[in-house]
Amino acid sequence: MDAPNVLLVVLDTARAARVYDEQLMPNVNRLADEGATYEQAYTTAPWSLPSHASLFTGAYTGDHGVHADARQFTPERPPLATRFQAAGYRTLAYSNNFWISPSFGFDTGFDEFEVGWELFSGGEGFAEVGKEQAGLLGQLQAFAPKLLSRSAPKTLLNAVFLATVWDRHDSGAWLTTRRAKRWLDGDEPFFMFLNYREPHLAYEPPAEYISEVTPDGQTPPDPGAVNQDPWAYVTGEVEMDDAEFEQLEILYDAELRYLDARLGQLFEALDERDLLEETIVVVTSDHGENLGEHGLMDHQYCLYDTLLHVPLVVYGPEIEPGRRTGLVELKDLYGTLLTAAGLRSDPAVDLRGRPDRAAVAAEYRAPMPSIDRLRTEYGELPESVLAYDRGLQAIRTDDWKLIQGTDGSERLYDLRSDPGEHEDVSAAASEVRDRLADRLRERLRPIEDDGSEPTDEDVPAAIKDRLEDLGYLN
Repeated sequence: MDAPNVLLVVLDTARAARVYDEQLMPNVNRLADEGATYEQAYTTAPWSLPSHASLFTGAYTGDHGVHADARQFTPERPPLATRFQAAGYRTLAYSNNFWISPSFGFDTGFDEFEVGWELFSGGEGFAEVGKEQAGLLGQLQAFAPKLLSRSAPKTLLNAVFLATVWDRHDSGAWLTTRRAKRWLDGDEPFFMFLNYREPHLAYEPPAEYISEVTPDGQTPPDPGAVNQDPWAYVTGEVEMDDAEFEQLEILYDAELRYLDARLGQLFEALDERDLLEETIVVVTSDHGENLGEHGLMDHQYCLYDTLLHVPLVVYGPEIEPGRRTGLVELKDLYGTLLTAAGLRSDPAVDLRGRPDRAAVAAEYRAPMPSIDRLRTEYGELPESVLAYDRGLQAIRTDDWKLIQGTDGSERLYDLRSDPGEHEDVSAAASEVRDRLADRLRERLRPIEDDGSEPTDEDVPAAIKDRLEDLGYLN
């Protein structure tokens, strides 16, 4: 068999249970029916930066070293794109996630890496495009010195695009699919990575998709009428009831329903070009989302399965169709894709035939945003929020899950009777707790605070601004 193409699609912030809903995401599920579906796949970190680093290197956060206090992706192990590039593949990436961008080093190994917030690559002075505090006129005035350069038209159009179009009608899915379809034309095999930002907060899908997923007899929710600031909710500044979270869930589902329509167009383009049968297609997520569970919104401050359980569908040549119910980790894709493409031969790291894991592990080495940042933004914080000022590590088997914190906290859950992870049974099941604690120490590096402060000197101001809008930067 000739070298297969590889298409790696990340649905940012997508919960496994929602992706596997055939009514909600029919196109993804049709692909899943013809490929391998890993029903118990788990990410190694609950947010984008460390999770993508694990996906690209096959390493845990403590080993690749990318997290809230160390934000640059400078891997010692050659990442997936570098491996495929060295083997003669065209390596292509399109990302709508500000973390997963050249600013943080994720373009390593890619021939082309484009981002959704720039309409054209090659524009100048993007770092000067920040928040829209001064309005479009003020931004254009700031660009005046740049408008004499050769790249001025691209610079100007990127500025206008960011200020007037970007993130207004979708979170980039239309443009991402359009670019990906253009990239499908070529002679060399390709490794293509796509990050779709739907269904990341804020949930603002096209209105027709909100209507599609709203239960009969209910009025479709207005995205602007329900709180979508997770930190305002977490800190207690804004209170939300069950009805409001039901509205958020509808909006979240509508984002996925819309995204599925765009993915259907991508899969159709592969089929029309006779590429589908010679392409390994992976559809997964970097992490899940809290929608009020455990008193949380967004995807920070915990290692519950609401964040760690992710969808994983693998379709393509030599992929045996069927449902897999054993435990696997998202980072297992590193060895699987390299082996499937013939770039290494190691059955022990190949999801297509390797036995399921006895346990999966994850870690959250530092809170993001920091508690100090929350205090700056929201004032005095309740004790419940101060408790989030710690790192976490977790290990999970089919039946048990242990979560340990750097603050000395330790919680054990019996997943057979408590799949929602609500009741700590560490005292009643101390032998299980101690056994899992030993396995956790064997699996993950200890979290150590070296006292370093996160630095972002090389990150464009516009990226910082947008991340601050989302509440990320310390």
